[in-house]
Amino acid sequence: MHSAKPLTVHIRLTKACNADCSYCSSWQGSPDARMSPAELRRALEFVLSTCGDALGVRPTHITAQFVGGEISSIPLAELKEHVQVVEQVCAQHGMSVIAGAQSNLILTERKAVQLYDLFSGRLGTSIDLESDKRTVAGDAERYRVIWKTSDSYLRKRRSPPGAIFVVEPGGAPAAERHMLEAARSARALTFRPVFTGGIKTVTVNSGPDFASVFTELFDTWFMRLPIIVEPFFQLLESRLAELESSTAASNSSCAFQSDCTQKSINIDPNGDLHVCLEMADAGFPAIGNALRGEWFHDAISVYSSRKENLSQDCIDCPYLASCRGGCMYESIAQGHGVHGKSDYCSTWKAIFGRIDTALQEYGVDAVREWALRLATRHENLRCEGVAKSILQA
Repeated sequence: MHSAKPLTVHIRLTKACNADCSYCSSWQGSPDARMSPAELRRALEFVLSTCGDALGVRPTHITAQFVGGEISSIPLAELKEHVQVVEQVCAQHGMSVIAGAQSNLILTERKAVQLYDLFSGRLGTSIDLESDKRTVAGDAERYRVIWKTSDSYLRKRRSPPGAIFVVEPGGAPAAERHMLEAARSARALTFRPVFTGGIKTVTVNSGPDFASVFTELFDTWFMRLPIIVEPFFQLLESRLAELESSTAASNSSCAFQSDCTQKSINIDPNGDLHVCLEMADAGFPAIGNALRGEWFHDAISVYSSRKENLSQDCIDCPYLASCRGGCMYESIAQGHGVHGKSDYCSTWKAIFGRIDTALQEYGVDAVREWALRLATRHENLRCEGVAKSILQA
């Protein structure tokens, strides 16, 4: 029996965006450039036909994530064609595919529902109900009013879209308020540290501050709230899989994998290929260009060397099998190089320690049952939303 070999493909059709958030430069970069369906077909065909030799992976299934820029800036008919292209190319290669999208929801209620339906409820967004960081034409309140209208409409007519909340230095109170809001709205929530996104003046989280914020958030969530919160849920699943000797531990998701050159690829509008969306935004060297039919083997060799050259601290760590050495992008961005470890290492160690303590306190079965309830509830909500779309068609 062959093991599953997933590949996450981030597809950025455009960098155009109708918002101008303070920590993102996408809306400033080549907003008129857009990848056509024909170009996407050519790009994806190149990647899937040659990644076996170039990257050393022959994926069995694809998770395609349409990102931006803002995905709703693509006309709906054209976007549907893009989705069909992905499905057709993957089918030709004998691969199954699940497609999703990320939108800022700065759009009409009708367009929000159309996007939800196109991606069968696998539509994510970003949430910020307080700060002035997310703006439309420099106006944070305008952003919030439009976002709330679209989000409320989706929650009523379909299901709550999952959301990303960007945690800034000292942001524990705001992050906790957003987590409690997510619990009330039955939405899955992902915390991610503030990122440069091409804006070098952004102040990122220090290691100690990050550890303080994220461990506090974990304690508020764990065995208490009825929603999936990432990266905590992912870390819990990885730890449970490792302790239960499950093969799932080897399929750890971003950003906890040392072999991300074989698990993830980002396609930019001009065909440039990067290991991930974050590395593309940061301006790190590309690993190829799909429209020109090129792989840059020197860059691939450097990035892929991380798998066999983790820091000694990582190799000696009791949580290596669950953490997999952490995020390569973070290590490079923080000045530690391809083989280094992220400044957030102490955070993940602290959370794994809390998980181990909780497993002793509650028992593995109780914790596993709680995690399963969260996952089941999340999927049931999406299925209910899809059913509503069918009934209303």
